[in-house]
Amino acid sequence: MFPLRISVSAAVLFCSAVYGVLPVFGQTNDPAVTPIPGGFFVQWDEKKPADVAVIQLDKKFSGTYELTFDVPKEFVNAPSAAIADERLRITVLADYWLSRGKPERAVPLYEKGLQKDPDSFLFLNNLAMLYSQSLGQHEKGLELVNRALEKNKDDTRLLDTKGLILVNSNNLKNAQPVLQRAVELSCQNPMFCMHLAYAYVRDSQDSAARRYFDPVRERLEQMKPTMGKENQAMYQSVLSALPPLIQ
Repeated sequence: MFPLRISVSAAVLFCSAVYGVLPVFGQTNDPAVTPIPGGFFVQWDEKKPADVAVIQLDKKFSGTYELTFDVPKEFVNAPSAAIADERLRITVLADYWLSRGKPERAVPLYEKGLQKDPDSFLFLNNLAMLYSQSLGQHEKGLELVNRALEKNKDDTRLLDTKGLILVNSNNLKNAQPVLQRAVELSCQNPMFCMHLAYAYVRDSQDSAARRYFDPVRERLEQMKPTMGKENQAMYQSVLSALPPLIQ
């Protein structure tokens, strides 16, 4: 699974593209993060127009969210006190860096979080996927997600993450049973079904892929606008390999 939000919701970098945000040069510290109604306000110490961005939630804190930037000023209220919840602050900042195409800045944030909370499966999951998906360090990713699974062996989100890391490393035969367990334990979560179908398509097992993809095809099409770019790429790959059957 892709990096989890605080809600540890499944399968995705739900990051939108960055719209019109200029690069920030000469900045080494992380920006300050303060909550606003419906989202978070991210601002650097040196206040310049290019250094300001707003992260908004598409749902409440307990749900999944997307990152959007440069929200029109009329929708931005004055920020309140800085975020005290370290898990939330780290996750928001990591999403901020990922959306700007800088995963190398997100990694130390999660590593710092693990120093304080070494058993956090939120941090372990997200860092595992970062190492595999963004940095190509699949063994490191597996080490981290396996650490989380030691205490959460039936957590479907962690199983999905492990399966995707195995897919990323082209270890398809081992990925399939892990992803299948995630599907079964989650009562056929559509995103997990798609990940399993993708693993089968990559392994030239189209019939097996159909068993999991076809029942959730319509739901996935409805979910497509909210998919992160990695999930959209997987969806298109499976869709191309498995066109709808003619009745």
